[in-house]
Amino acid sequence: MLHETKISKTRKIIGYTLSIIASLMLLMAGIGKIMKSEEMVKNFSHIPNFGDKVQLVGAIILVCLALYWIPKTSSVGFLLLCSFGGGVIVAEIVAGHMPIPGIVLTSLVYVGTILRKPAILG
Repeated sequence: MLHETKISKTRKIIGYTLSIIASLMLLMAGIGKIMKSEEMVKNFSHIPNFGDKVQLVGAIILVCLALYWIPKTSSVGFLLLCSFGGGVIVAEIVAGHMPIPGIVLTSLVYVGTILRKPAILG
C-alpha cells in the first residue's frame, strides 16, 4: 500500500487545477475524435497509417481519462495518460509539427498528479 504523505492545501489546489485543465483538453480531444470532427480527421491524415483510426484513438483517450479519475484506478490511468502523451509527441514529430501541444499536455498531467498525489511515484 502506498504511504500517503501530508501535502499542503495550496499544493493540492494547484495539482487539481493542472489536472483538470489537462483533463478538459483530453476530454475535448477524445470527443472530437470520436465524433470525427473535420479538424481531427485532417490532423490524423498527416500521420502515416493513422487516418482511419481517429475514433479508436478518441476511445482510448476517454478510457484512459476515466481510469485516471476513478480513485482505485488512478495510478493506472496516470501511467496510461503519460504513455499516451509520449505517443502524441512522437506523432506530432512524424507529422512534421512541433510537439509543443503534446509536451504541454503531458507536463500538465504529470505535474498536476505529482503535486496532488506525490506517493504515486512510489
